Amino acid sequence: MTRFGLILAGGQARRMGGADKALAQLKGRHLIEHVAERLTPQVDQVLISGRADYGSEMKVLTDGPVGPAGPAAGLFAAAQYLADHPASIVIAVPVDAPFLPLDLVERLCAGSLPAVAHAGGRLQPAFSAWTQDELVAQLARHPAGQGLALGQLARDANARTVKFDDPGAFFNINSADDLAAAEARSG
Repeated sequence: MTRFGLILAGGQARRMGGADKALAQLKGRHLIEHVAERLTPQVDQVLISGRADYGSEMKVLTDGPVGPAGPAAGLFAAAQYLADHPASIVIAVPVDAPFLPLDLVERLCAGSLPAVAHAGGRLQPAFSAWTQDELVAQLARHPAGQGLALGQLARDANARTVKFDDPGAFFNINSADDLAAAEARSG
């Protein structure tokens, strides 16, 4: 099965003043560069659900007029793009998580799919793995144009939970303070 990494980079970043999180700087590099660097060795191809390729030359998937709104729209776009690859796997990660585990894909894909990460005592639904056909089936159950939380999508699909010991690996940057904390963490 082909594994496609999907960087979810289409958010509105309201808590960061509407700035494009993918372009936020961490240690002199864009967040999307940090995420791609950690995800790329784990998958066969990386896709971006967002506004641009950010100079990466990766395939960009944009939200279409049908399907759910919000982060699930990126998963919907990936499912549509991979319609000719029904046996493929989509591994979603958010653009604002520069410390994602280097064994994320291996662990999420080690059992039944869909699977979602769990760390720090809570579900991490933006870190998930799906078969293309399961994504299509699950997303078809939800009204087009309405918001769909990734946690709800995972619960509706009875996603397998994969526990990770390091909650810091799932640290996501939602504010200037978070960005400063990430700078401090990365030494």
